[in-house]
Amino acid sequence: MQAAPCERPLFVRKHFWQSYKIIMRTITTLLLGLLLGFASGCGSDAASKENGGDEGSPSPDLGPPTVEFLMAALSNNVLEIKRHIASGTDLEQRDPNPQGNQSTALMMAAAFGHAEVAHLLMEAGADLNAQNKDGDTALHSAAFLCHPEIVEDLLSHGADAGVSNLKGSTPPDGLRLPWPLAKGIYDLLNAVLFTPMQQPLDIDRIEKTREEMLKLFD
Repeated sequence: MQAAPCERPLFVRKHFWQSYKIIMRTITTLLLGLLLGFASGCGSDAASKENGGDEGSPSPDLGPPTVEFLMAALSNNVLEIKRHIASGTDLEQRDPNPQGNQSTALMMAAAFGHAEVAHLLMEAGADLNAQNKDGDTALHSAAFLCHPEIVEDLLSHGADAGVSNLKGSTPPDGLRLPWPLAKGIYDLLNAVLFTPMQQPLDIDRIEKTREEMLKLFD
């Protein structure tokens, strides 16, 4: 007699496909932004650290911005972020790509683990609880991608860990997704987004860090 196939609980299956669709939409946005950024010459991390790696308040003598604001956040260009802040750039402007999910600069920095950029934006008054069109906040992204420094920084600045996205998930909920399902999402992100950007995810670190990340929300 053939054994009945093992079927995952409805909650797990539903959560997986919801997360998958949201992440695929995010991938489209970020890949397009990355290509546009390289085409416009967004500057290197080394240059940004050499010229603007000091974490103090941005100074007006930094000169005007030369890189578009959202691209500066996406590419971890600390100097350009300081220039934008000093110039009074609107920190809440959204990704204009109609295929995207209306992310802010803080959301992008949080997703990619750009801790100094994220910190500068927080200190400058960026909306910590702004939500994209899927209802996700910067804290959702930083938590799921296991960036503890950014999560702690967001929480210490007053980010709300109880904000639910449109699917009813709060930032720590993504860390509760069973590892076999979560790993599939991480592998997909790594293959199509992080590795092409030469910032591959450390999947082993993420697996070992997820439980510790949850403790940050206790």
